[in-house]
This record gives sequence, C-alpha cells and structure tokens, in this order.
Amino acid sequence: MTYDVIVVGAGPGGSSTAAFTAQKGLSTLILDRTGFPRDKVCGDGLTPQALYWLDQLGCIDEVLTHTKSCIKTCDLFINGELLLTGGFPNTTHYPDFCVLLDRRRFDHILLQHAVASGAEFQAYSLVREIHQTPDHARVVLDHKGQRMEVQGKIVIGADGVSSVVSRSIGNVLKNGATALSLRAYYQNVNAEGAQIKVYFDERFFPGYAWVFVDDDGFANIGLGYAFDKPFPMIPNLKQVFQDFLDQDLCHLLRHASRCGAVSGGAVSFFKPKAIVADRVMLVGDAANQADPLNGGGIHKAMEGAYLAAETAYQAVLRGDCSVRALLQYQTQWEQQFELDWRTGELFLSVAKNPDLKEFCLFVLANIARMTTHDRQFQEFCSGVFSGVLSQNICLVPQALFHAMPRNPAAWMAMLQLDEKGLVTGPLSLAIDAMTSSAKASSRMLMSPWQSLNWSLEVMTKVLRLARGHAEGSFTPTGSALAKCPI
Repeated sequence: MTYDVIVVGAGPGGSSTAAFTAQKGLSTLILDRTGFPRDKVCGDGLTPQALYWLDQLGCIDEVLTHTKSCIKTCDLFINGELLLTGGFPNTTHYPDFCVLLDRRRFDHILLQHAVASGAEFQAYSLVREIHQTPDHARVVLDHKGQRMEVQGKIVIGADGVSSVVSRSIGNVLKNGATALSLRAYYQNVNAEGAQIKVYFDERFFPGYAWVFVDDDGFANIGLGYAFDKPFPMIPNLKQVFQDFLDQDLCHLLRHASRCGAVSGGAVSFFKPKAIVADRVMLVGDAANQADPLNGGGIHKAMEGAYLAAETAYQAVLRGDCSVRALLQYQTQWEQQFELDWRTGELFLSVAKNPDLKEFCLFVLANIARMTTHDRQFQEFCSGVFSGVLSQNICLVPQALFHAMPRNPAAWMAMLQLDEKGLVTGPLSLAIDAMTSSAKASSRMLMSPWQSLNWSLEVMTKVLRLARGHAEGSFTPTGSALAKCPI
C-alpha cells in the first residue's frame, strides 16, 4: 500500500499534521520510535496560541478535561527580585489564559485524536532512511527489531531536533543557536493555586528558568540555556540548575519531593538549509520552527502542521508532490510567521553574547518596572514575549509609540525613587546604565575577533529584517499585525 502521507514522529507537530491530513481524507500513517504514552522534556505549558490550535484540531475539550490549572498571570523575577506579575492580552483572537498538562498525557491525547480522525499509528518504528523516487517516497525503518519499508506519496518529518528526515534532505543538525534544557517534576510544592514563575538571572543568561505549578501543587521546574559555537554551553549547567533549586526555590520546595530524575532536552533556533524537498516536508523542531525569543515549540509546531497538511492535500489532489509544488508550504510559512521568527532570532543573537548579560538584564529589569504602573504597556510586553502579539511589532515605531506608558508613575518607577527624593533616582539609573555598558564593552574588547564576528552577525540580521520590511518579503498574510490590540 502507498499512503498519501507518512508522518515521522508523533509529538504535537506530527500528530497535529496527521489529524489535519486525515480529516481531509488523505490516507495517513504515523511512525514513532517509541510507544505511547511516553514522556518528553518540556515546560508542559499550553499557551493561548496552543489552545487556539487545539480548538481548530477539534480536541480542546479533551485537553482541558485533563488539566488542573487555568493561569492568567505570570510572576517575573530578575536576579532573584520579583519585578512584575503580568497577564496575557485580552484583546486578541487567542484566549487570555494558559493551562498546564504534562507531555506524557498531552501527546497521547493528540495521537489518539489523530487516530480517531482516521490516521494509522505504528509504534516502535525507528526510521533509518528516506528515499525519493518519481512515484513515491520509500521509508526504511526498524520495527520491533525487524527491518521493513513503507511508502507514501509525501513524507512529513516531525521527528524533532535530531530529525532523520531533515538529514535525509541534506540539512546539518544543531549547526547554529541551540538551547539545552533541564527539567524535574516535584509534588507537594508550597504554592497557593496554579501559577507560573519565570526567572532571568546572570547565572544562566541567555536563557531562563521556570516554575509551572498546577492546582494540586504538582510542578514542572526547568532551566534552559542558549548557546552556539562562538558562545558555547557553560560547563556546569546541571550544577547551576541544582543551585537554582536550592537557593531560589527553597521556600517553594521545602516540603516537596522530586518525582523521578532530572531530564534533558534540546531545541535549535537557526534556519535549516531546506524544509521542503521532492515528496518531503518538515514541521516543528525538525524544521527549527520554535520561537527563538521564548523557546516555545508546541504552538509553532501546530502552525507548521496546519500549513503542511494544506499543502499535502493540494499536492496529492493534483498528483504533483515535487519540491516545486511543496514550496507552497514554505512560502505560506514565510508569509505568515517568518518576520516574527526573524525578529525573535535577532533578539536571541544579541542576548546570546554572555558579555552583554548584565546590560540585557538591566534593560529587562527597567522595562518590567515600567509595566507595573501601566496595564497596556504590560500587556504589550507580555504579549510580545509570549508571541500572543506579533513580535515584529517591536520594530514598528508607530506601534512602539502607542504602546509606551502614558502614566507618569511608570517612568518614575524606572527611576527607583526612594525617600531621598527625585535627585538620586535619575543619577542612580544613569550610573547603573553606564556601569553595565562599561562592563559589556570591556569584556568585548578582551575578545576583539569574536566580538567583531558577533557584531557582523547581528548587523546582517538587522539588514535582512530591514530589507524584508522594505520589499514586503515577510508581509504577514493572515495579518499577524492584526493580533495587536493597538
């Protein structure tokens, strides 16, 4: 039998793709190296965007039935100080809340939904090779110790950051900015109700730590760190994570107990050589589609899944599964999401330079202080970071002007005024800014060639974004800017 679509990988991207293609009447086979349910390293947070796509898939009710949380706010800590409790914007077409659900149950629900939609699932199938022919794509795999082959008109790789399908079309994996994360589960956490806490800290910047707690006091606690070849991984990430648990979370975890071992995972944030080829498409982490600004991958994988399924349906219907036909998927992705992705990539490129961590955290801290007195500005900032608002709006002067706080108290908060009066506030702010800038400059001067290469990389990405704006190369069709309430 030749399937219309073979999906490699049964995570959110793969199961969503299979559900969409099966709902369109395409014969669909899902292959995964493991059986389900299975665990997966992740923050377990389902963002407003993910909830939107679950509704489009038709399984939102089942997901919400299994959750024990409904969270509208997030606490932001910078260098141990609580600076902001903010919420999601309530003026977009996304919900203004998120929920928590461990990936073991969430991925299983999505897979079951795909099967209920008409897809077939074959577990314990480790894909080894992909071969394209004029008539079909041949997938060579090991199934329970036996070598076998299946064939389909189109193969969609949703097999993660170490994708076999991606390698089969010539991509080099983990050849750019990548984030490594560590995660642990705890029960009986000392928290009043479901909550999200995000921590930025000099010890693990560029990156952040998180605490996601449900109504039963069950928590997903993790830490992610971004690096690449010029700015490599810190050598003691596991110890840094343990120090974070012991020092920053001692109150939360004083009566808690860990469930299982600390687990690790990775995600990449760079453009692969290709996400389409003859009879092949990539979605999710296999296509490096995760958000470079916040690391979120679930809803980005579901966005890719929808577009890939639409393209697969048209290609099968027309009998043309060549790279020329499948480029429709890449084109639609670029039109709708590329500008946001490139904007997040630029911010990550700046932040990944460890010489700038004090300056970056200084800027973040003062932005957070400003938001405490201006709800609109707070929603703008939280919306951009979470991706609920189009992230490229940060590059639109008119939008920034309208988003800036109108309340004088917001600007006064940035000055950190105290009982000594207004005189010391601006002076203290200026000194802090100059100190952090001077430290960054002196560190960069100690590695001039590395700093020059980094500067050229950032400038190249700035010019690419500017050119994209000028030429309309990334103009969002679906009006991503319409997400913004301003």
